[in-house]
Amino acid sequence: MKNDSILVMNGSPSGSTGNCAVFIKDLQKRVKSAKLEVVHLAETKYGPGLKKKISDSSAVVFVTGTYWDSWGSPLQRLLEQMTELEASPALMGKPCAVFVLMHSVGGKSVLSRLQGVLSTMGFMIPPMSGMVYSLVSDIALKAKTSHAKDFWQREDAEMIFENLIKAIQMKVQWTTWPVDKKDPRRKWFR
Repeated sequence: MKNDSILVMNGSPSGSTGNCAVFIKDLQKRVKSAKLEVVHLAETKYGPGLKKKISDSSAVVFVTGTYWDSWGSPLQRLLEQMTELEASPALMGKPCAVFVLMHSVGGKSVLSRLQGVLSTMGFMIPPMSGMVYSLVSDIALKAKTSHAKDFWQREDAEMIFENLIKAIQMKVQWTTWPVDKKDPRRKWFR
């Protein structure tokens, strides 16, 4: 298998110093089948360099915490700015995965909504390509409970990357809907 390049985007406002950054370091230790390039969106401006990284990557992984029932503000800003890439070759059919961290509640809703947004932009959502890891699960799993299989675990990230890499190997000529490429931000309400 070729050594695919996967772009990991940290959508946390804490950037390289928060829980998402620590989670990403754990991913880097676990994933040996692909080269991971990490971008901390709180510390990176959207522009030609980031667009090129997105376009050149074989897949994109989004990592975010849960902030008032949503993803991090740096990730929201990225989604708004990269609207220009919707249905473009940079995104169309490109596999992605999503990891959401949370303290106790709200993460599953964030995961589902974010996957919906990414799919609409043109990303491909492979099966079993998202998970929520919580403080509550982390505490419960340390108790060696017989219910452990009912919790997402850090090890599940390895399976998610297996599916992501299988999706990278798929080749499909996708069809896109027409999208306003000239000025997606033009004023329409008068």
